[in-house]
Amino acid sequence: MRIPHHLASLPLVLSLGVQTPGSQDLLQNLGRFQDFQSRRVSSFDRTGGNNDRISISPGETALLAEIPGPAAIHHIWVTIAAEAFYGRKIVLRMYWDEETDPSVEAPIGDFFGVGHGLNRDLSSLAIACSSLGRARNCYWFMPFRRSARITVSNQGQEEVGAFYYYIDYRSLSASDIATPYFHAQYRQEMPCTPEKNYLILEASGTGHYVGCNLSILQRAMGWWGEGDDMILVDGEEFPSLHGTGSEDYFSDAWGMREDENLFYGCPLQEPDFKAGAKATVYRHHIPDPIPFRRSIQVSIEHGHANDRSDYYSSVAYWYQAEPHAVFPALPPVAARLPFALEFPGLHLPLWKRVPAADASAFRDEASGMTVSAPRLTFFQTSFYDPQGARYPVVTTDRAATGEEIEVSLEAEVGELYDIRLTYLKGPARGDVRIVRIHRGAATESLSASLFPGFARDRGIAQGTLPNVRLQQGSNTLVFQVVGKSPESMGSDFGLVGMSLSPSRPHFIRKWNLIGPFDAPDMSHLQAVYPPEREIDLAATYPGKNGRAIRWIRVKAPESGWIKLEDLMEPKERAVAYGLAHIHTTEELDAHLLIGSDDGVRIWLNGRMVHDNPAYRGAYPDQDRIKVHLHPGWNDLLVKVLQGAGGWGFYARFADPDRTLVYSAERR
Repeated sequence: MRIPHHLASLPLVLSLGVQTPGSQDLLQNLGRFQDFQSRRVSSFDRTGGNNDRISISPGETALLAEIPGPAAIHHIWVTIAAEAFYGRKIVLRMYWDEETDPSVEAPIGDFFGVGHGLNRDLSSLAIACSSLGRARNCYWFMPFRRSARITVSNQGQEEVGAFYYYIDYRSLSASDIATPYFHAQYRQEMPCTPEKNYLILEASGTGHYVGCNLSILQRAMGWWGEGDDMILVDGEEFPSLHGTGSEDYFSDAWGMREDENLFYGCPLQEPDFKAGAKATVYRHHIPDPIPFRRSIQVSIEHGHANDRSDYYSSVAYWYQAEPHAVFPALPPVAARLPFALEFPGLHLPLWKRVPAADASAFRDEASGMTVSAPRLTFFQTSFYDPQGARYPVVTTDRAATGEEIEVSLEAEVGELYDIRLTYLKGPARGDVRIVRIHRGAATESLSASLFPGFARDRGIAQGTLPNVRLQQGSNTLVFQVVGKSPESMGSDFGLVGMSLSPSRPHFIRKWNLIGPFDAPDMSHLQAVYPPEREIDLAATYPGKNGRAIRWIRVKAPESGWIKLEDLMEPKERAVAYGLAHIHTTEELDAHLLIGSDDGVRIWLNGRMVHDNPAYRGAYPDQDRIKVHLHPGWNDLLVKVLQGAGGWGFYARFADPDRTLVYSAERR
C-alpha cells in the first residue's frame, strides 16, 4: 500500500512512546479512558429545517459561540459562500475569560493557513483544508478557565450568504486548566521595510511559540527567499535561534515548491518567480515549541540581508499566560488585498501568439478572440482573480497616435450588447476609442467614449461601450490610439480582456405557476406530472405531501427572476411548472435563453426542446436553445426541480428590437 507522503513520519511519531511530549502521543492517548465530556456549538438550523448556516451583512459582526469554562476547544470547522477573496475580508476573533482585546485576530483564510484571500488545500497536523480549500479545519488545542467568545466580522462589500461552522470542545475540571492560552495574530508589510527584518511575532509574558504561516507576493523577479529567520528570546541581543534561509526555516530546501507535511509545507507557490508570483508557506513547532519567560521576537529577512521589497503577510501562533500585549490595528481590506481584483463576466484569456501578415497578433485559446496591431507583446500583471490567476495583458509596443488595433470576437447570439473593456492603465499608456465595427462585409462607424490610459501607478480599469449590435458569429472592433495625457511617457494600449452582456435583456416576466410536486431527487425531472399531460388553468391537483395545488399568476421583477422558493411551500425536493405565451407576427428562428436552480426541462408548443438535469445556482442565460416560433401565439412550458439550496429560473428570448410579445394568457 502506498502511504501518503505527509503521513510517512507518523510511525516514527507514534513509536516514540511515553518518553515523548504529549503532543506526540496523539494515537497512544486514545488507548486511555477519556475523562471529559465532548460538546459542540454549530450553525445547525434551530427550526429543524436544512438551513444550517448563518448569513452576515456587510459591516456586521456575528457571534459564533459563547462557551462557559473550564473547557478547551479542540476542533473548529468552517465553510463559507461569500464574495471573492472573502478569506481576507472576514476577520476571526477569539476572546478568553471576558477579555476585551482578542487573543486571536486574523483574516479567516490566513488563520486557516492560506493567504492572499485564496482557497487552497492544505494538510498538516494542526490545520487542514480540503474541498479546493473551502473546507477549513483547525485542531489547535485552546483551553480556557472561565469563558470563550468567538466572533467573525464581515468587512467586505457584500453579504456573507452562507457561513457554516462547528466549534467542538471538551468540558474540563478547574484543576485541568493549568496551561497558557492560545493566541494568533495577523501582520503585514506591503512592501517590507528596507534594511529591517519582517516581524512575524513580538510578544511579552510567559509562553511558547508554536509556528506561523507566511504569504509572499513578489514585487520583483527571482527567488524571494534567502532571508534568514531570527528568534530572540527573553531580551537577548543576538538570536539564540538563527537560521540559514527562508526555505530552510520552512523545512524545505533549494527553493520552495507546493508540498504538505505534518509540521511544514507550502500550499501555494507560483513557479515562475516573476513579479506578481504568490506563495504561502507554513511551519508548525508542534514537536519543537520555543519557550519564553519574558518575551519573544520572531522575524525573518526579506531576501538576503533584506535586499528585496516584496509584500509579506503572516499569522503567528503561540501560547502565553494572560494578559497579552494589545495587537496593532488590522489594516483595512483594501490594504490587505492590494492586487486582488474581480471582474464579473470576464474570463481570463489564454493568449497565444499567432502568425499575421504585416502585423503582430495574439489569439485567446479559450474564446477565439484575436488581437492584431503593427507591434504587440504580452506579459502577466501582478493583479490576480478570485482563483489566484494573474491577469494577462496583450499590449502595443511603442504605439503612436493614430495607430489602430483590431479585436475580433465571436457572439453566440446576435443582439445588442454592452461591451465591457478591461484594460491596463499606467504611466506610459495612451488614450483609445473604438472607431469602427465590421460585421462580415458591413462596416459601421462608431462615436465611442474615450478610454483614458494614463495613471501614475499601474492598474487595471474597465469601461463600457453600450448598445452595440453584434451579429451571430464573427465581429471586429477597431480601436484607435487618439492621443495621451501630457504626463504620460507613452501611448501604448494594453488589453486585458473583453466581456459581453445583453444591453436590454427582454425577460419573460408574466407567468402561470403550479407546484410543488414531490421530487425526491434529480431523476424526478423525468417524471410526468399533470401539467405535462394537460394544461387546465382551472384544475386542482394533489401536490407534495398531499396538499391541493392549483395554478397561480405571478409577475417577476425587472431582473426576470422567478423565485420559486418564495412562492411555493414546501420548497425542498420539489418540482414546479411555469407557463407563458409568446407572440410573433412571422416565422422566426430564435434563441431561447434559460437560467435555472436546479434542473430544468422545457417544452415549446408541446415539443420538448431542452433537458438539463443539473444541480446548480441560477444566473441569466446559462442555457442557450435554438427554437422555431410560428406566427401567432406560442406556448412555453418550463419545469424546474429543486435539489438543494435555492429554487427559481430566468427565461427570455434574444429579441434586441423587442418585437416579441410575452403574456401569461393568450389574447
